Amino acid sequence: MKLKTGDWIAIGYVVLYAAAVFFFPLDFVQRRLVWKLDISGSFSELAGLKGFGRVVNHWPYLSGFFKVALLATFGEMLKMRGRTGSWKTPQLFPKFIVWGLYGVLFSFVFALFAKGVGALSGTALWFGPADFNYGTAPWSERILMGFSISLWCNLIFCYPMMLSHEWCNSCIAKKRFLGGAEFFASLNSGIWGSFMLKTILFFWIPAHTVTFSLPPDYRVLMSAVLSLALGFILTVKK
Repeated sequence: MKLKTGDWIAIGYVVLYAAAVFFFPLDFVQRRLVWKLDISGSFSELAGLKGFGRVVNHWPYLSGFFKVALLATFGEMLKMRGRTGSWKTPQLFPKFIVWGLYGVLFSFVFALFAKGVGALSGTALWFGPADFNYGTAPWSERILMGFSISLWCNLIFCYPMMLSHEWCNSCIAKKRFLGGAEFFASLNSGIWGSFMLKTILFFWIPAHTVTFSLPPDYRVLMSAVLSLALGFILTVKK
């Protein structure tokens, strides 16, 4: 398949985004430039990656907005490219704002479920390691805790979140607010009664097990990457 100019721009966008994360050149917390990019240590000790983590920890909502808005909106464009052959996506700016607001929500909800499940772990209410500490826990415990957080986060939060996002998209498409009866009547029962539930079971719970096994500073970023991955999946089958 011959790549168009827009395809090369899209590839450059993804590469630039990844480079900005892994080799983050600014330290806004200490208000200085990080000119020396130390890549001699382990993957988690990259100077730019640590700088990115500090910024996320210092401004979780602002960083959550842009992390999700920039990647998830690109996922919308990727879906359009796969279906129509063009990157042009209707109402792109409103969708960007909506995804950004969900990024803010993810920043809060991820911390909420991580803290909540962590507090219940090792008690009579839920299995797992007691007094879990990410910094000292072995990978086996991190994965187990990641699965527990992912399970409850997706069972409680995922479907309502996707449904509310679909409502936002419908309002953007029709350029007006939709009432509940009109919105639910417009839903495809095969998609929302079966397919979306299967994505929670077979895609989102395993994928977010990886997400919640990562350091907290990178979880919303991973969620944004997964939204991009889901955009690619949806180009294969509507």
